[in-house]
Amino acid sequence: MKTEKTGIFKVESALKLLFLCVVSMGIFVIVKLYQLTTIINQNSSNQIPKLFVYLTIGLFSFSFLSLVIALINFDQSELLQGSIALHVVSTVFDVAWIVMVRNRINVIWGAQRDHNCWLHPLAVSIFHVIYIQYKINRHYSARAI
Repeated sequence: MKTEKTGIFKVESALKLLFLCVVSMGIFVIVKLYQLTTIINQNSSNQIPKLFVYLTIGLFSFSFLSLVIALINFDQSELLQGSIALHVVSTVFDVAWIVMVRNRINVIWGAQRDHNCWLHPLAVSIFHVIYIQYKINRHYSARAI
């Protein structure tokens, strides 16, 4: 699929993004958040701290690997319990990162609640980067008309 640069964000297929997120078991969500964060930090004075981003990526990676190890050693329930606890902490950081990205995109676009490209918090919390990409595509297609 082609990627088109029409503004500071890239227009690309939300369906392709959904496919990549599912096939990669969520790893591509982190990749996309990192890409969006890089763009936001280059175009905003209200940057997302790099330390927070790297800490979140590290927690996600460690959580993912611990889950794989726990599933391989399924007979050791303490590994699975520890993995789940780590996953909860990682998820809190992931959600905080998604909220930061959402808020900064809304500020960059000057989007308010009644704006058609405003990123709704509930939709972002459920559909994450897929919804954000959908809104990016919608934002740039609406500007082209």
